[in-house]
Amino acid sequence: MKKLFFFFLSFISLLTSCAENKAAPAYLMTDDIPENVMHFKMQNTKGEMVSFEEVLELHKGKKIVVDFWAAWCRDCIEGLPSLQELEKETTNVDFVYISLDKTNGSWKKAIEKRQIKGDHYYIIEGWNNALTSYVNLDWIPRYIVFDENGKIILSKATKASDEKLRTILLK
Repeated sequence: MKKLFFFFLSFISLLTSCAENKAAPAYLMTDDIPENVMHFKMQNTKGEMVSFEEVLELHKGKKIVVDFWAAWCRDCIEGLPSLQELEKETTNVDFVYISLDKTNGSWKKAIEKRQIKGDHYYIIEGWNNALTSYVNLDWIPRYIVFDENGKIILSKATKASDEKLRTILLK
């Protein structure tokens, strides 16, 4: 029985580590974002439905870090202090948090409890939607960086301490 348990645990561990290390699709860095993704709606903290296009437009002229996260995600919560420190070190960078929480209540409670500053959105549909499919979301946290013109300049980082992320934001 112990052998079976350890085999299962090893197998799950292998699967999750592979998911985290999959490269982001190349089209994220080269293609324009499709209309169905731009029109994808998320809920803001006021309960209003806002399109992904409106979110990008709201922050136009600044670099944007989009953080896909959830309150139940241990890696997301453990990475928050590093991300918050990076936020303090940067200028002309906005932080947009897109939650994949199971409920609106847990999302809002986590924002308050963790004192997460930035622009917050909640995906009601969870993982299966146009936005997460387009970016090939296979792990959270997942950081995507947009330049001042709304073009993706970093398509995938899974740690706030990622050197590429830091280098791009501190330029």
